[in-house]
Amino acid sequence: MKKRSVMVSSVSLLCLFAVLGVLNGCEKQTASDAGGTARNVITTIEFFQQKMEEGPQRGYQQVVDRYNAEFADKYKIELNTVPDAGTVLTARVVSGDIPPLFSDYPTQLQFKEKVRNGIPQDISNESFMSRVNPPAVLMSKAPDNRDYAMPLSHNFMAVYYNIDIFNANGIAIPATYDEFIAACKKLQAANIQPLVFTFATPGRVGHMFQAMNASWTADGVERLAAVMDGSGNLQGDEVMSRMASRVLEVTSYGNTDAFALPDTGMWENFANGQAAMCVTGSYARGTIQLANANLNMGVFPLPNDTPETTTLLSGIDAALCVSARAPDAQKAAGLAFLEFISRTENAQIFCDSDGAPSAITAVTYQDSRVDPVINKMRVGPLHDWFASTIPGNVQNEIYNVVQQFLMDKNVDSFLTQLQQSIVTASAN
Repeated sequence: MKKRSVMVSSVSLLCLFAVLGVLNGCEKQTASDAGGTARNVITTIEFFQQKMEEGPQRGYQQVVDRYNAEFADKYKIELNTVPDAGTVLTARVVSGDIPPLFSDYPTQLQFKEKVRNGIPQDISNESFMSRVNPPAVLMSKAPDNRDYAMPLSHNFMAVYYNIDIFNANGIAIPATYDEFIAACKKLQAANIQPLVFTFATPGRVGHMFQAMNASWTADGVERLAAVMDGSGNLQGDEVMSRMASRVLEVTSYGNTDAFALPDTGMWENFANGQAAMCVTGSYARGTIQLANANLNMGVFPLPNDTPETTTLLSGIDAALCVSARAPDAQKAAGLAFLEFISRTENAQIFCDSDGAPSAITAVTYQDSRVDPVINKMRVGPLHDWFASTIPGNVQNEIYNVVQQFLMDKNVDSFLTQLQQSIVTASAN
C-alpha cells in the first residue's frame, strides 16, 4: 500500500471516529445513595482486538464476559472489532486515540515502531508473564529485550484436510512434495476437488504465498528482503523460480472461481466437503468448525522435498498489550485482564474457540488431529511471517504482484515484476 493512500485512509477513519464518538475509555460513577455516600467508581475500557475471524472473536467475548462478572464492582471491558483493524489502529495511534487495551503482533516491524514511540506498556515484570511458554516470550521480545505484549497463541499456515475423504480414497498424510501432488492427482481422478483457494483479496493471497515460500525455500524471505537493500536479484533466481512454478502447479488443483470466492466461502466450501484440502491459517480453524461442527478435519505441514527440509510458517498470533499512555485506572483494568485471560481456565476457553495453539503453558491443545503441525512447531524448522522482516508497504506490493501472477501464470514475468515492485516500494 502506498503511503499516500494510507494517509487518505487514516484521515477518513479519524473523521469517522469523530462522527461516531469512539472513546478509548472512561470512568463511570453511579449516583450517591440516600445517605450521600458515593458508590464504587467503575473503570470502563475499550479492548480493541484485530482478529477478523468469528472463532477468536467469540473466544474473546466469552472471556470478557467472565472478566466483567468477576470485576463487576471495579472494571468493565467493552470489546471493539472493526473492519481493516490494523489500518484503524495505526490511524488511532497517530491521532493519539490509543485504546487502553489492544491486541497486536509483537514480532512485526510495525509493533517494534510502536515500542520505539512508547505506545505499549512494559510488562516484563508482571507475574502473569511466567505463564507464557518461554519460546513465545523469547520470540516476542522487543529490541531492548523487554516485554511489551503478552503472547496468547501461536499461529501457522498449513494444509487442512478432510480425514474422511482421505481415508475413503486410501490417501495418507503427504510427507513430501511428490506425495502431495500424487494425492491431488488421485483425488482429481476420483472426481474430488483436491483444493479450494481464494484469490479475491491480496491479503489472503499473500498468506498462501508466504506459506508456500516458506515451505519450498530455505531463505525465500531473505531473498525478497535482499532486493530492498540492492543486494538481491530475483530475475533468473533458480530457487525462487522453482518455488513460483510449484505455486502454479499446486493452485492448478484448485477451484476455477478462486478470484470470485471470498475467504469465508473458501472455508465454508472446505467445511462442507466441496474440496478435500485447504491451505490456510490457524486463525481459520475455529471458523471452519463453526461452519461444520461435524467435520473430521486434520492439519499437516505443506511439504517440501523431505520432512527435514519442510519449513513451517509460524509466529505469534494473538498477543495483548496495555497502552503506556492510558490513565492509571485504565492501565490497572487492562493489566487485570491480561492476568485474567492468562489463567489456565480462561486461556483454555479462548484456545478452544480460537483454534490456534495456546502460548499459555498450562493450556492443553485438545485435538490430536493437529499433532502433525504441533510436532513440527516443536522440532522446526520454522520461519516467521513477512511482517517481521519486510515493511508493510513492500509486503502489500508483493501481495499485489502475486495476485497478478496467479492470473498471468508466467514465472519469468512474475520474478521481473516482483523485483521491480520491491525496488520501487522500498524507495518510497
